[in-house]
Amino acid sequence: MSADPTETVVTGRGACSPAGPDVHSLWRGLCEKRACIRDIEHFDTSTASLHRAGFVPGPDERPDSPGRTLELAVRAARQAVREAAPPPSHRTAVVLGSTEPTTTDGGTQGLFPGLLASRCAEALSVTGEAVTVASASASGALGISMGRDMLRAGDADTVLAGGADAVTETAFLGLNSLRTLSPHGCRPFTRDRRGIGVSEGAGLLHLERRDSAEARGARVHAVLAGAGVTNMTDHLATPRATGVRVAVERALADAGMDPDEVDLVNAHGPGTRQGDRVEIEALREVFGARTAEIPVVSSKSVLWHLQGAAGAIEALICVLCLERDAITPTRITGALDPAYADLDLVDHDGARPAPRLRAALSVSCGLGGLNVALLFRSA
Repeated sequence: MSADPTETVVTGRGACSPAGPDVHSLWRGLCEKRACIRDIEHFDTSTASLHRAGFVPGPDERPDSPGRTLELAVRAARQAVREAAPPPSHRTAVVLGSTEPTTTDGGTQGLFPGLLASRCAEALSVTGEAVTVASASASGALGISMGRDMLRAGDADTVLAGGADAVTETAFLGLNSLRTLSPHGCRPFTRDRRGIGVSEGAGLLHLERRDSAEARGARVHAVLAGAGVTNMTDHLATPRATGVRVAVERALADAGMDPDEVDLVNAHGPGTRQGDRVEIEALREVFGARTAEIPVVSSKSVLWHLQGAAGAIEALICVLCLERDAITPTRITGALDPAYADLDLVDHDGARPAPRLRAALSVSCGLGGLNVALLFRSA
């Protein structure tokens, strides 16, 4: 069967995370279960239950910079553009998710929300639409879904889509007030999981139609085959299983795929007691008995929670797994919760070879009830 010339493909990738400053170090850090988690020094955490966070490693990094989120977004976007090498166009759009959509360079521009995407586009000399998405932890994933919709509608020829966030006092202490932070950071699927730890970072995908990519000889890394979005919750900090299930079902329907065709799930997997339970319940409803056979991984077990960038980075990880025919492991710290003993959580040393990997699902859930499912297929 010939490929659909109108399908959305990934032709560029960019990332900076606690695993390192680029996509290569992201993969290596995940495979080695290693990330830069250190004490927070740029604001007071004495009243919080957690005093550390994940930071992009390097001696010249400035987590306290007022324009930190924008800086991270621009760095990841430049990587994606450099790899995709698109021709100059006024029809390139930028869609960026963030939990803190206001950005600043210390001037008055920081007073206005929604500037992140437009400032990033300005730094890249991109003059198409610029949209900032603020949907909590699902922001980056929603940005990718919206970018795909823009391509389908003909509103853009290429889209830079993803998310970025810094570790800020407002967000950190706000999460602490909700009792969402764990003294141990993210320990998904373990018996003693108590909440999350947060990190800074950015993840961007360069999206375009397949016919456009092939016409200019661009390398296709993966296909964004489907997306599903819902807004359902029973509590501000807890997703509803129905909402996650319907988002996954919509992504499958959008892609024209059956549940049996999914070979990997990169779960939201934050390590909250109710969040993990609800998400796995939803996956069991979609995949049935096969849930025990599908590798289910949590990138947050290594990177911690990248906030608005989390869904974008985790989508990128799905792309990397499909390209490399391998699966990144989950870092299991402590005793596994018996409720998940039947799952294949890939508690593995290094990447697990997966030569028949066809499709990977990424799930993101945000405070307030927004759920996003992104389904990627090998190129």
